[in-house]
Amino acid sequence: MIHEKQERQFCAIHAVNNLLQIPKDSDCVEIEGVGPSHESSHHQHVIHEWRCHGRLIYCQQRLRGNQSPAINGGQNNASGSSEKMNLSVVATQSEFNDIAEEITNRELRLMEGNDPMIADSNDCTTEKQSACTLSIYQKFRSKHFTPNFGNYSYEVLETALSRRGVTLEYYRVAEDASESIPDTIGFIVHEEETSADSLSYLRRLGSHVPIIRNICKGGRHWWTITGVKRSCYLSDSSNNKTCVRVKEQKEDSKKWYLIDSNLDHIQTLSSDDDLVSILRDMQSRGALIFCCHVAQQ
Repeated sequence: MIHEKQERQFCAIHAVNNLLQIPKDSDCVEIEGVGPSHESSHHQHVIHEWRCHGRLIYCQQRLRGNQSPAINGGQNNASGSSEKMNLSVVATQSEFNDIAEEITNRELRLMEGNDPMIADSNDCTTEKQSACTLSIYQKFRSKHFTPNFGNYSYEVLETALSRRGVTLEYYRVAEDASESIPDTIGFIVHEEETSADSLSYLRRLGSHVPIIRNICKGGRHWWTITGVKRSCYLSDSSNNKTCVRVKEQKEDSKKWYLIDSNLDHIQTLSSDDDLVSILRDMQSRGALIFCCHVAQQ
């Protein structure tokens, strides 16, 4: 399974890729050791499937070695809607920075009494306003990210997931009753820093100093519990039969996977009861929990 490890303060990026099991290399056949495609009179297609507890949520097909997808779909967009999910797009620092700058720019324009959706004739286009107008000072004062370090806000995370057809909903576990898990692909958890070492102390002091306060903040750690598993295989376009099965994955109807970029290993939760126990424990420690749904098309 995909388990991105912590880099700088990019935990929100890692949470998206870990939740949706998005590989950095889109052609997982090469990664799995099948090797280069053999010469054949027929084209081979790489087929990626994302399932949650046996339910197909997204499927992508492309010619082997071609980075452009040929077919995208899932159970929620099989109706032929013009809107297509982009669940397979790997989350990157560049994307998250662009989102954070756009949100920051929109807030600044609102504070100035300007409508951020209307661009003046001398302005840049709405999509590129943030890149054209935000100064270094404004970027470092932003509450949505810290340049070069990450530390992304909820709004940035929510926007990135919405681009992939996933919505977030605040979730609270009942404390004294049996809990029924909603129809979800997983959970995003937000924790505040709780360590009391010297570095943590210096961060708290720095958090009161303008400009560097966002760099010093140690909160906003995002991690995920997911029910999503990805499989990948080759098919022959001549008869649409599977010719090489690359990654066989059993359908675990009740298993969940706790994936934290700060941890070395993925923790497997074998039942909904184990999941509820973990969520209830995190909630009692002050963590915020968000339920993730595949958006209806």
